[in-house]
Amino acid sequence: MNIDTICILIPTHPPHYHYIYALLNKLKEHTIQIDIFLVFSSNTHFNAFNMKEYIHPIIIQEPIETKSIITFKKFYGLNQLISSKYDYIICCDSEIDIIPEHFTQDTITKKIEEIFINKKIYGGLTEYELPYDILRTCIDLFPTHIEYFRTITADYRLYFWFSDLPVYRKSDLSTFFDTIQYTIKNDLVYNQFDYMIYQLFLILTDGFEIINTTPITNLKWSLEYMLTEDKSVLHALLDIGYGFSWNTKAFYTKNQSFVHEQKGFLVYHLDRPHLRL
Repeated sequence: MNIDTICILIPTHPPHYHYIYALLNKLKEHTIQIDIFLVFSSNTHFNAFNMKEYIHPIIIQEPIETKSIITFKKFYGLNQLISSKYDYIICCDSEIDIIPEHFTQDTITKKIEEIFINKKIYGGLTEYELPYDILRTCIDLFPTHIEYFRTITADYRLYFWFSDLPVYRKSDLSTFFDTIQYTIKNDLVYNQFDYMIYQLFLILTDGFEIINTTPITNLKWSLEYMLTEDKSVLHALLDIGYGFSWNTKAFYTKNQSFVHEQKGFLVYHLDRPHLRL
């Protein structure tokens, strides 16, 4: 089976190579072909990677001067794919796994298209300081819209990091990078999280809106930390269009049957099997 209009982009480094090897071996085991682009910080890191024939390398040749290495590497990789053949780019971290039964062209494409049709971003109303700082710092990249974003995020409290599948529409990338004035030498800071920045861009340019899920989940965080097994909560999220495309390892362990019913296809945070706030 070949998935040819979607690719996966992952920044990685040697301590996380074992996650990538496991992912590639699982794709081979189930004869699933999807292009995997790995972003390496140097030729040395690339040379240390053992399964080169199964990936497309993006190797950063310039000296890296940034306080946000993960976002830097993701944006660097996305910038390389602006003229690629792919319609969508799933951009995530190394600690992922596939659910092979649902990792198909039809399922992935349908789930992604639903995100761009529904135009909903799922957030939680948080009381924690870290998400407040992350939101505020991401919003700083849109200096002429700071008050607007401050209002619709309830004074930087409506937090949506990793609630949903981090997927970029390739046709947005040039305008997106122009809007945030991104350059390779741009000095990003730690709390500027890549996909949150893109979601803010989608709010400005494509009519996306943030949905507060805390009244449904009672979770004062994004859906990244959702662990409930309460089916009434899960079905209430379905009712507002949430697709369960990707799920944390901790949530998937508790809700395998439900995730399979919804055709979830990616599991993330493999390094946090007992995720909790």
